Amino acid sequence: MSTSTKLLVKPRACDHCGRCLKACPLGALRVGRSYIMVDWARCDSCGRCAAVCRTGAIRVTGAAATPRARSSAAAPALRKRNVPVRETGPFAWTLLEAVATLSVTFSAFMAKEAVLASPAILALPTAQLVPLRVGVLAIYYALQVALLWWLVYRRGADFLDAFQLRDVGEGVGRSIWLVVVGLLGTRALATAYGLLTRQLGLTPDAGTSTVTRVFGTAPAGLVLAVVMLVFVGPFVEELVFRGALLRGLESRLGPWPAIVIQALLFAAFHRSWWLLAPMTVLGVALGWLAHERRSLWPSVAVHAFYNGLSVLAVLATVLVSR
Repeated sequence: MSTSTKLLVKPRACDHCGRCLKACPLGALRVGRSYIMVDWARCDSCGRCAAVCRTGAIRVTGAAATPRARSSAAAPALRKRNVPVRETGPFAWTLLEAVATLSVTFSAFMAKEAVLASPAILALPTAQLVPLRVGVLAIYYALQVALLWWLVYRRGADFLDAFQLRDVGEGVGRSIWLVVVGLLGTRALATAYGLLTRQLGLTPDAGTSTVTRVFGTAPAGLVLAVVMLVFVGPFVEELVFRGALLRGLESRLGPWPAIVIQALLFAAFHRSWWLLAPMTVLGVALGWLAHERRSLWPSVAVHAFYNGLSVLAVLATVLVSR
């Protein structure tokens, strides 16, 4: 592909006539309700799609202003260059990418749990066990981020654009208001659910808090708990569930089915039957927030503050007991 040639797309101008899809000899285009996706591993900016586009949704600028042919046999040579070209227009996650992300996340989660539950690990003294648990948790999150980065990179897109992290959505004030309402609403429902299940005797005996069981009660361990559970964990989980998974499902199923499905999967990943209801509610709220604001930052903020309140309660209990 000539470096002076660039294929530009404007999804809002598209009338979904389908002419570009028929004109592309390499099958490099995909058009949805709100996006035009270009597979840059195939596309050579030949211009055939732009030539048949009547609305200006697809244009070719630069040296190649007229259509030019290229045989499909040349596609492997283009892929060998391994030089990604930035994708223009909104990044559109596919259902296959969403499923791949969920599969890797699930596999990494099971591997993490198996490692941490192994007798050799549990036999370690607390001074060694806590740093090891934090290290395994960090690797678990890093694997997910690495996969997501690779999925974006292979299509020549920008990571921040792919996850809608450039801004907080249209209207900062409205985003902040929705974050506050979402946080208060989900925490209120979770508190009411906790009181109800406790009255009915359905809440399992908490015993030692999960936070202190994993991170210990030493100051260093509690600081690591704040870092991993309030900052790192919510951010990575939002990338997976409200980033790739939600938008991949949405491309095929529409907004609300996608929001509900990702919320149920999000709740299932917490592996606690009595937390299934509040985690599903939280997942729905976060999914709707990410969809409505077209930015991942509001859902990241709600998730982080939600976890932060739980961690704060544990820290207060630890400090009082000392």
